[in-house]
Amino acid sequence: MRDGQTYCYYLRETVVGDGRRPARTPLRAAQEQAGVPAGRWLGHGLAALGLTPGEEVTEAQLRNLFGERGRHPYADRIEADRLAKGVSRRRRRSRPAPSDAG
Repeated sequence: MRDGQTYCYYLRETVVGDGRRPARTPLRAAQEQAGVPAGRWLGHGLAALGLTPGEEVTEAQLRNLFGERGRHPYADRIEADRLAKGVSRRRRRSRPAPSDAG
């Protein structure tokens, strides 16, 4: 496996009960077909990330976290919010100021 692509294996096979996820099948639909429950966020640090315990883990969140080498699960939303507030495109992936994090 190539660096940064491990999550693809995870999304194709592991999250659907070590089966094989059919191509172009949405994650949740593949989990339902395999009889596997959706992944849920758990842990003590979730509040610091703005995640809710028990919230369903989405494919986009997995891609951000694993495929993008540790980006925040809501990185896309955070970037969009920062752009809407006038942060330049060059700085949009920079660490947000504490007042921008909410």
